[in-house]
Amino acid sequence: MGTRHHQKVINKAGEVKISQYGQFDGYYEGQGFWILQYLLKGNLDKYQEELEKINEITKEESKIVEVDENWMENYPYLSRDCGYLIHQMIEDGKVKFVKFIDDDEANQWCVGFYTIDFSKRTYTCNAHGIYVEFSLDNLPTEQEYLSYLKYE
Repeated sequence: MGTRHHQKVINKAGEVKISQYGQFDGYYEGQGFWILQYLLKGNLDKYQEELEKINEITKEESKIVEVDENWMENYPYLSRDCGYLIHQMIEDGKVKFVKFIDDDEANQWCVGFYTIDFSKRTYTCNAHGIYVEFSLDNLPTEQEYLSYLKYE
């Protein structure tokens, strides 16, 4: 079943570098948890370095992707199915460009909202009426994170 979500990544300068729609597992125990796992284990310095190389897809690049029969293999980070996996792809330098979803569009469709903000040094999760914000310098353990999930 699809639980739509929106991921956003903001660089140190306060610029939105990733604004991605996802089709599946948009709840806390899904995308939110898996993003946290990446943040706990990933190389965030390398991630931020690679993040700066990413731009929004151009019209020319979009045309190339549209005619590529193997676009899912060649550009998996553009798929609505990519979800949290984009973060490791960014760190590994595999993301060439991204397609942005604007906030109004995301607010219409999405249930879960997840933001990594390097300018504020925070990771925020907002899904199913639960909002939590964590410092990137003091992230919760996976167990602590799950303890915040108290649906009412």
